[in-house]
Amino acid sequence: MKSAQGFTLIELMVTVVIVAILGGIIAPNFSTFIKDNRLSGQINTLIGAIHYARGEAASRRTIVTICASSNGSSCNDSNNWETGWIIFSDGNNSGNAVIDGSDELILYQEALEGGNTLRESGFSFGTGKLHFNANGFLYASDPSSGTMTLCDDRGASEAKAIVVNISGTSRLATDDNNDGIFNDHDGSASNISCP
Repeated sequence: MKSAQGFTLIELMVTVVIVAILGGIIAPNFSTFIKDNRLSGQINTLIGAIHYARGEAASRRTIVTICASSNGSSCNDSNNWETGWIIFSDGNNSGNAVIDGSDELILYQEALEGGNTLRESGFSFGTGKLHFNANGFLYASDPSSGTMTLCDDRGASEAKAIVVNISGTSRLATDDNNDGIFNDHDGSASNISCP
């Protein structure tokens, strides 16, 4: 006669307890991993879009605008870039941030996932838009550099930021004062902030 083989109730309970303990240890770290990867992917997408808009301005020899857009066809005129953005050429070089006449929509980026926010600060040409001229420089009557700050629910301590200077080049923000929060574009070691 063969004896029945299987788990005893005690063995099964020990296994369940071990799985529950491991799950409690791994789950919070996995959530942080997902949020970190989401922020990295979104900031890289933004850097790519800024570089693309600048390159298109130089190759098309016209003003190219990147602006916040929730509908994919017009600028929001708001500081809420998390709703998405568009890149378009300004065929008549008016710099009015409106797609009209011979202007051409080049790219549409959908809204950010994860409830993240993307805001700008410091730029001198109106809310929610960047213009690049045919030389790839920021286009405005009195251009100034600025910062694009990407935040999630963890706040400024985990935020990412991009600095765009007058020449149109962009770079990741740095933590110049070593307090664990990236610094704003102005070089004064003031920290970025999240809404």
